[in-house]
Parts: sequence; C-alpha cells; structure tokens
Amino acid sequence: MNVFTTGPGEVWAYLSPRNDTVSSNGLEYAIPIDDQPPQVVNVTEATGADDTAMNKQWERNTSDNVNRTVTRHVITSPGVHTVTFWMADPTVVLRKLVVDTGDLRESYLGPPESFRFG
Repeated sequence: MNVFTTGPGEVWAYLSPRNDTVSSNGLEYAIPIDDQPPQVVNVTEATGADDTAMNKQWERNTSDNVNRTVTRHVITSPGVHTVTFWMADPTVVLRKLVVDTGDLRESYLGPPESFRFG
C-alpha cells in the first residue's frame, strides 16, 4: 500500500463467518505491516460473536455475512508499505482488507476496491 501520511492507522479485515473447527481457542489470524511484529486476532473474542450463545453480534454477522475485525498500527513513514495477512487457522476466509489512515468514510460493508497505487 502507498500512504502519504504518518501516524496511527487501522486495518479492517472482512472475513466470512466461520465456525471454529480445529481448536477451542477461536479462529485466529495475524497482520504485520512491513517488519513490525504481527498482531494476532482471535475473531471470536474480537467480535463477541458466539454461535453457541446465538447472541446479537452473531446474528448481525450472520445477516451481513461478514465478520469485521480491526488491528491498529503506527505508520512511521510515508511511502510504500507491505501489509501481510497470515491465517493461523485453516478455516479463516478473508474477503477483503480495508486500510484506514484517517479519512475512511462511513459505509455499510466497507468501501469498494481501490486500484490506485502511487
């Protein structure tokens, strides 16, 4: 990705709703930017959606057909950076990543894909 500012930023992961079928720790993935340490996200804990409890967040994620989770990072320099997505569980299905450096507009299921580079 190419950013023009420094400071805090967020990476929103839009994931297909899935059940934890491998471990009892919940679905996990990790995101590093450049050489920063990866941030590990437990999807069940991050969203509060638990299909065994059929709670309101689970109902929302199921009706939207997406789990939205966020990691927070610090961009130390403008320019090109590499965002990496690591699946820690094989049933994690990534639909899209959205990077917010402070000017992301409110939308229902995230902005459309950007093909801009540079």
